[in-house]
This record gives sequence, C-alpha cells and structure tokens, in this order.
Amino acid sequence: MRFKTDSLNKMNDEISEFVDDLAEALESETHVRRRYKHVMVCGMGASAIGGAIFADSMYYSSKVSVDSCKTMALPEWVDKDTLFVACSYSGETYETIFMYKLALDAGLDVITVTHGGKLRKLSEEIGTPIVPIKGKDMQPRSAIGWFIGILGAIIEDAGGPGIRHQLRMMLPRLREYQREIESEDGIAWRIAKDLEGHVPVVYGAPDMEAIAVRMKNQLNENSKIIAFSGVVPEFNHNEVVGWYDDPYRTKFMPVVICDDRLVEISKILKATLDLLESRDVPVSVIDTKGESLLERMIYGIMVGDHISLYIAALHGIDPCNVDPITDIKSRIRKELNKPD
Repeated sequence: MRFKTDSLNKMNDEISEFVDDLAEALESETHVRRRYKHVMVCGMGASAIGGAIFADSMYYSSKVSVDSCKTMALPEWVDKDTLFVACSYSGETYETIFMYKLALDAGLDVITVTHGGKLRKLSEEIGTPIVPIKGKDMQPRSAIGWFIGILGAIIEDAGGPGIRHQLRMMLPRLREYQREIESEDGIAWRIAKDLEGHVPVVYGAPDMEAIAVRMKNQLNENSKIIAFSGVVPEFNHNEVVGWYDDPYRTKFMPVVICDDRLVEISKILKATLDLLESRDVPVSVIDTKGESLLERMIYGIMVGDHISLYIAALHGIDPCNVDPITDIKSRIRKELNKPD
C-alpha cells in the first residue's frame, strides 16, 4: 500500500518491516556470560516497551524476573544477581544515560542496546557490552522489532525461557497477520475510521497493559492526537463511573485489547463491554491472535501501529514529525543546566 506523501510511505515501510527487524534481531550476540535472578530493562518511550512486554509475558512462566525501569533511581533490591539493560535507540536519552551511570556506580553488570549516540560512545569508553541495533536509520518508535528480538535473546541467555525459539516459530504467522492487518477491509482500517471524531482511550486486559500503552504512544506520535490508556478489570473499580455518568463520554472511544486466555477475565471483559454499550459509548474491540501470550501481545502491537498510521493518513498528518519532543527535550536541558 502506498500513500500520498513521502512521510506516510516512510512510516508505512518502517511499520511493515517489523517482522524482518525482529527476525534479524534474534541473531544478535548478547554478550551475556552468566545467569541472573533479575533483568532490569531501562528506557523511555518505545525503547522501554520491549521490557514491559517481557515483564508481562513472562510473569507466569519465568524463573528470571523482568522489570521495566523508568525512574531516576534504582530500587533497593537490585544486587549482583541483577542484569541492567540500558535501551535507547538514539543513544541520546538523558534519563537512560543517567540510569546507565547509576547502575555502573551500584556495581551492576550492564549491557546497552542502542543504534549509536552518547550511550554507545560511553559504553565503548567504559567497556560495557553493546548489542547494536543495525539496519537503516528509522524513527526510534519503529525499532520495536529490534528491541523485542534483542531483549528476548538477552533474557534467555540470562537464564530465562527459550524465547528465541518461540519467536522464530511464530515468524510465519506474524507475516500472515501482517497481510491481514494491511488489508483495506482489515481491522486496522476499520478501527482507524471508527475513531474519527473521538478521543481514543486504549484499555488492555491485565496481560495486555503494555500493548495498550504502546498503542496510546503510537496514536500520540504517529497520529498526533491525544490518547489515553488503562487496564481492565481495574477499570471497573474507578473509571467505569466516569464512563457511566459523564455527559461528554460519547466524545471518547474505548479501544479494548482482549485476551481470551483467562476465562474469568474474558467474562469480566464481556460485562464491561455490555455496560459501555448500555450507556451509548461507542467501543472498538481488538481480539488478539496467537498460540502464546507473547504472540498475542505482538499481534496487538502490529494492529495498533497500523491504526496509528492509518489515522495519520486519514488526517493528512506527517507521522514522522516529532517537533514537540524536540521542544520538551530542549526545555529539560535548560532546566537541568540551571544552578540549584
């Protein structure tokens, strides 16, 4: 599929190359030489989503705990059995570089995953292992295939389950999902059109919380629209009241990412959807596909990424422009350089 502008076509190519990026990333040398009890993944934005995906997908099945860290301080529980992974596509992310130095000061084993920039230069100077993101330059948010593949390999080598084999086995199915999703009568175009005139609020089943955040982020960056995210069943203990009573509720549209693996959660989701519909709230549902939780999460990423691209196309938006992020980073640098 080709679009009217170079920017839309560039983003389309980057999103469409997700599976190829994932396949290549799985062949990366991780430099992990021992096993750990914990893997802490540090990053911001798209660079953090890979860690969040594995923190959710491995919650029930891994003896190695995975945490996604976004703070500016280390928790007290980190120790010599913690592998710290600093992720930044650009290598220029202030928060990630700050945490990288903090992890070194704490005596942790550190690996960097980056395409270049200051983080790579620091790693080379200090001598910490680097797992490079290869290929042509792309928007950092489009490097999600690289982050999933590299982090999966790192976690496996650190003592986690056989993620490489699991991901390699699903590659043919992911390519088939790609063809389905890109179809003009597919789910992504349908939801993109349904969202016209509404503010999206993306909800995930408990295991899909990271995917809801990813879709929200993509709608913010690619589509240039305000969007929010949340999780069910937590929704039913607070947010439901607003959806039930707020007279402006129909200006918003919940997009619910479902996972039917847990029967009780499926029943709760059905009750939630029934309530929303009873209050005349328009709802879009993404029923995820896949033979494992990780595969269903990746399917959700693929659908959400395409929805964000198609909304940009419908609005004639440049999905590659990130001037607001450049602006806020400039303002942050000024504040950080001010004397206390």
